[in-house]
Amino acid sequence: MGTQVDLADVVQEWEAWLGPEDLAKARYHLRMQIGRFVTGLVTPLLLVALWLPTGWAVALRDALQANASWWRTWLYVILMGLSAFGLAFPFMWWFEFRAEQRLGTLRQSFRAWLWDVVKEKAVAGLVQSAFVAGLYWVFRRWPDAWLIGLVVGVGVFLMVAYALQPVLLRLRYRAEPLDDPELHAQLAELFARAGVPFSGVAVLRVSEKTARGNAALVPHGAGTRVVVFDTLLQALSPRALVAVVAHELGHKVHRDMLKLMIVLAVGLVAVLSMAYGLLRVIGWWDGLQGPGDVATLPLLWLMLSWLGAGLQVLLNAYMRRVEEAADAYALALTRDPAGLEEAFRVLARQNKTLPQPPLWVERLLYNHPSLARRVLALRRAAARGDGSASS
Repeated sequence: MGTQVDLADVVQEWEAWLGPEDLAKARYHLRMQIGRFVTGLVTPLLLVALWLPTGWAVALRDALQANASWWRTWLYVILMGLSAFGLAFPFMWWFEFRAEQRLGTLRQSFRAWLWDVVKEKAVAGLVQSAFVAGLYWVFRRWPDAWLIGLVVGVGVFLMVAYALQPVLLRLRYRAEPLDDPELHAQLAELFARAGVPFSGVAVLRVSEKTARGNAALVPHGAGTRVVVFDTLLQALSPRALVAVVAHELGHKVHRDMLKLMIVLAVGLVAVLSMAYGLLRVIGWWDGLQGPGDVATLPLLWLMLSWLGAGLQVLLNAYMRRVEEAADAYALALTRDPAGLEEAFRVLARQNKTLPQPPLWVERLLYNHPSLARRVLALRRAAARGDGSASS
């Protein structure tokens, strides 16, 4: 590989490799990502406009006596959440169903897709609504010492949310053991070299629902299990799958999930603290009774959405650095840049990813470096001798 390759060369090469059809789909997918980000900011405004100027938020609070007890507050939050779901559903249908159909990545009927959405939203919604109800309980009970309760609540919420991820996956997809003894042995040897206990491979049968590909590592007993989409398993050569798993092992060895949870907890506490401060100023408008009044929930949702978007931009910048380090680890562990690049190519095609989006989009929306940047870093590292240039 030449040492003078630059980003523009990689972008040109990859766009030519993708071809006009896949490149057009990748650009469409990028537009949908931008649109989804914008609608995520607009929907809370619609919720505020629906509930506050009309007086409905205050009327519902009074009808339920929602500030009288924790469970009444929780019921109010659930009802408001259903309202928010109704407002967001047309956008959800467009971005998660219709756009995915147009990309060729969704293989479900509307009815099947809707049933999966309902199951996932029901489980996640119960947890999220309990957390929000707990916030209001803390704000009412300890108006001068709310920060301690907030920190504890955020910690518990993030741990529960993390533990729920495998449950949500099982609600949507069936899992089966890997039926490939040779590949299983290769992955076991890779884990041994990384010093990570190996607990096997679970293949998620996602191909009946989606064409997208992904892989991850999850705790399993005393070890760590590989979870891989069957779409990705079918598309990758064994060496490329080993490279993907090596990247995930980089996250494991670097303790990236623990670090991310800590960073996320700090960020969430900061965002909620700012929201509380704003509610102390504006939470008395037209019948509202301050930060502890659950009728301020539309305002809280709006502030969390907008402040959370800013937090997400910062988290994305952090995660791009983390992903770069995991790529470097995978190259050092496998010494196989060609395997990594094959994996990038398959993921680009399966997930309709543009090799290089506009810089502002990458910084705003991407929690991974662009594929072109990852390939460029990979080739430069291989040229320096950080990984063998096998092919």
